[in-house]
Amino acid sequence: MLSENKTVLFLIRKNPDTIGGIQRHNARLLAGLSGSFQIERVIWRGPEWGAPFYFPFFYFKTAGNGAGLIHCDDAVTAIIGSTLKNNTGKKATATVHGLDVILPIQRYQRVVSRALKNLDRVICVSKATARQVEIRGVSKEKIEIIPNSAEKVSAVLPKNESVLGKIRNLTGIDLEGKKVLFSLGRPLRRKGFDCFIKNIFVHLPEDFVYIVAGSLQKPPLWLKAAAPFIKDETRRKLLIASGCDSISDELEKLSRMPRVYYLKTISEELRELLYVASDLFIMPNKTILGDMEGFGIVALEAAIRGVPVVATGIEGITDAVVHGENGFCIEEGDDAETIRTIISLTDDADRLSSFGEKARTFTEKRFAPETVYARYEKIFDELLSKS
Repeated sequence: MLSENKTVLFLIRKNPDTIGGIQRHNARLLAGLSGSFQIERVIWRGPEWGAPFYFPFFYFKTAGNGAGLIHCDDAVTAIIGSTLKNNTGKKATATVHGLDVILPIQRYQRVVSRALKNLDRVICVSKATARQVEIRGVSKEKIEIIPNSAEKVSAVLPKNESVLGKIRNLTGIDLEGKKVLFSLGRPLRRKGFDCFIKNIFVHLPEDFVYIVAGSLQKPPLWLKAAAPFIKDETRRKLLIASGCDSISDELEKLSRMPRVYYLKTISEELRELLYVASDLFIMPNKTILGDMEGFGIVALEAAIRGVPVVATGIEGITDAVVHGENGFCIEEGDDAETIRTIISLTDDADRLSSFGEKARTFTEKRFAPETVYARYEKIFDELLSKS
């Protein structure tokens, strides 16, 4: 039986039962640490935009808890964790990701900067995120860089007629004899899917197909109602904050082009089938003021299945995609090099297969869950011994 001083209380704003990179990170971390600590959870199950209700919900669910350490799942819950640390004397840590740190709302920036500086440790998923945390005044001694972990994949289906047939039945897309490029993620501006289609895909040969899949999050009703009364710049910041800075309408128009497909919803089964059918995974992100990609867990999901990643080498993506190991990071705006890389990889089936195996092996080792959990465990043990 675990002693009381091994109890860690997780404040979770990104419900592990829902879709998203942070959600998947939360689910894996909770499972991975459950053997070493007594894990208790307070999970927000309301809408993602329910910010006005976060503080009272988490605070009153947590204040009387006997855990020695509070761990917050992002910079937003870190604000509550910092307050609880002040009021209860508990140790407090947070994992921060990117946008949750840099969100361009002035009042939020003042509050979150104070909160992060007050925590006992700030765990950043990438070097890019760590730089943003340090800019906000957190001392280097409190900053730890621990990447997201890769999921365990016991076996990968072979790409064969059965797989292609299932995709055809589920989506109507015929991939027979095609070179398949695949992107997965919410249709946000920073993802750059639209720019990839317009600037790169149109210059690829006719045997290429591009599939974009990702669920759209609708703006909250209160933001729609407030739109006539707020400035465009403020509205855009609020859209970024609520994960709704969408290019879905643009993708719908672009999907009318030959060989381009946009799937607004995707099941776990279809997601797995599309990874298997893909020759390359594409992360064509672009720099957006006030937004950022903190890591890019989908890159690990692709690489662990032997699908090489071709990505824009910006922000936290360069921590997930290690150039020449599990994919290729290309300078933002260098469309010619992106085209050259895609064609050279897919023109040589043996090279593509060999690099895919290399990507899988590298990702398994570099982002092994056991390694990631051990680093969290070390931090938690150190702080619990002082609580």
